[in-house]
Amino acid sequence: MDETPLQEQWTLLGIAPDSPREVVKKAFVQQSYALIRRGAPDEERERLRLAHEAIMAYLDTAEQTSTSAAGAQPGDAEAAVELARLEAEAERNFGEPELSRWDPRSFDSRIINALAPPAVAFLAILLQKSVLGFFFTGFHVWIHEFGHATVGWMSGRRALPLPLGWTPISPEQSNFVYFGLLFLFGLMLVAGFRERKIWPTVLAVLLALLQAEMTWRLRPDTTSMAIDFAGVGGEFYLSAAMIGLFYFQFPEKFRWGACRYFFLFVGAASFFETYTFWKRVKRGEEGIPYGSMINGEEDAGGDMNGLHDEFGWTQHQIIYTYNHLGDACLIALVVVYAVFALRLDRIVTRLLPGWA
Repeated sequence: MDETPLQEQWTLLGIAPDSPREVVKKAFVQQSYALIRRGAPDEERERLRLAHEAIMAYLDTAEQTSTSAAGAQPGDAEAAVELARLEAEAERNFGEPELSRWDPRSFDSRIINALAPPAVAFLAILLQKSVLGFFFTGFHVWIHEFGHATVGWMSGRRALPLPLGWTPISPEQSNFVYFGLLFLFGLMLVAGFRERKIWPTVLAVLLALLQAEMTWRLRPDTTSMAIDFAGVGGEFYLSAAMIGLFYFQFPEKFRWGACRYFFLFVGAASFFETYTFWKRVKRGEEGIPYGSMINGEEDAGGDMNGLHDEFGWTQHQIIYTYNHLGDACLIALVVVYAVFALRLDRIVTRLLPGWA
């Protein structure tokens, strides 16, 4: 049978010609789900439905022809065609229910994208500045320690971020850490690709490339300096990431739709605390935090002590580097907010049909 007229339909579903019925069904369901999640126009969903029905009709005819040639009873072919029609009707109505534009789980609502992050961040900052600000202390310390640990992990070293203000990091590289982390990035890549999620797929690739660079290219002394820097540095970039990732859809297994509010809440309070502290340091109202949380200001092994005494950073370099990092993170957050609040991210999804 000539399948040339169906070439456009095969392409629209993103599958190879003459794919089995199961592959066609799966592709249709995935594409329908992706269109619903990104709020695609009804015309796109209708074209997808018509393409699916055309392909299913082609497969039904091919099966009926094959069955008749083999001497099957006409009633069997008619029953198969009727079953296929019922299946197509069920799939036509399949799809995740569209969320209300007021539903906080929605990634596509302009109202949620524009109002929810500022509201949650403002509430977190108010709470952080109140007598209840101690609630964030443990999270803030842990973010600091995760800053150290992320550099350790990404450079192939064992690290254990402890909430009591200490992160032991092995000086030797470990293949277990490197390939274990690479495996996790691979899982995110596969899950993102299967569900046609753009951002986790891109993020997994970028993290894997960064991991390879930090593990195999950085000199040991540069890595040690980065580990010292990344405590306070992590307070900036990890907190900013917790805020900015509010807009990014992850695979369904991550349950990110609800969890992102908690990370936004904690990240906003932590970022505000760190950003305002280093602005006060820049104005001379606070001093550089030498020492460590466990052993106090006299601890020569503190992060700032290491940058100043071991790696030769001046106080001016320390102050202005952290301030520039904070400003860069704040600008990045403003850009991300503008892109998603104005729905400019849809430009990317339009360039990649079927992805969300």
